[in-house]
Amino acid sequence: MDHAAPLVGLGYRPPIESQIAGALAEFDVLEITLDHYLLGGAVQQAEILGLVGRIELCAHGIGLSLGTDGPVDRRYLDRIAALIEVLNIPVYSEHVAFTRVPGRDLANLLPLPKTEAVAEHLIRNIRIVQSCVPVPLLLENITYLFDWPDSVMSDAEFFNLICRETGARVLLDVENLYINSCNHGFDPHDFVDALPAGAVGGLHVAGGGIVDGVLVDTHDHPMRAEAMALLDYVLDRHRPETIILERDRRLEAFDEIMADFSRLKIRVASAISRREHAEPAAA
Repeated sequence: MDHAAPLVGLGYRPPIESQIAGALAEFDVLEITLDHYLLGGAVQQAEILGLVGRIELCAHGIGLSLGTDGPVDRRYLDRIAALIEVLNIPVYSEHVAFTRVPGRDLANLLPLPKTEAVAEHLIRNIRIVQSCVPVPLLLENITYLFDWPDSVMSDAEFFNLICRETGARVLLDVENLYINSCNHGFDPHDFVDALPAGAVGGLHVAGGGIVDGVLVDTHDHPMRAEAMALLDYVLDRHRPETIILERDRRLEAFDEIMADFSRLKIRVASAISRREHAEPAAA
């Protein structure tokens, strides 16, 4: 996708299908979590198929487990590739994480040790995905409650190495970056600055909560002011093609979701206005 301004949209969630359908004109794009289709029933699948041709779609995955120490699940990957073609989707994203170990599904996104050996394995898996999936791949940063003691790279160094070797771009989750910076004591602006021009293909934004004194990406509240300020910083330095508001809990508060989406649209419009006023001066 090649747009002067980013497409701003919502993460599609089956429980609020009717509300999303009623507000479809408000969104530039919907992000489909492909696992919702693969694991859904006939009605849910038909609702997702019904979006094709009505609005631009992008695809997100949660089940590939790129970082698992073992081969990529080719059967799952083949299903993903086929579904991307059926839905006519131009870009696919997954997490830099592992969600299972051999013989066990951990049902959680877990961080990887940031080492050369792990990066090499991850790069091999990413190349397999790229050989099977017919669209560009974006890689998303996750939140993590712990880091591995043998990690030797920063988050940005790890992402830059992987993206440089594979040609994949970053799906930068701004909320996740903000949470990690608070929980682990680093400057999130350094991460943003370390990503080269053109590296950020998309953004996720969301609102989280606090659990036992720790910031968590619960995806159940409006966006935090601090994360919105970080979003401004990102948009002043990078040119994502899509920006997706995620919401996974308290979906019944759809008016709140739409109010949050309106705030996001205003923020993005302000960033574009800043860019347009700054670029002539820079020239």
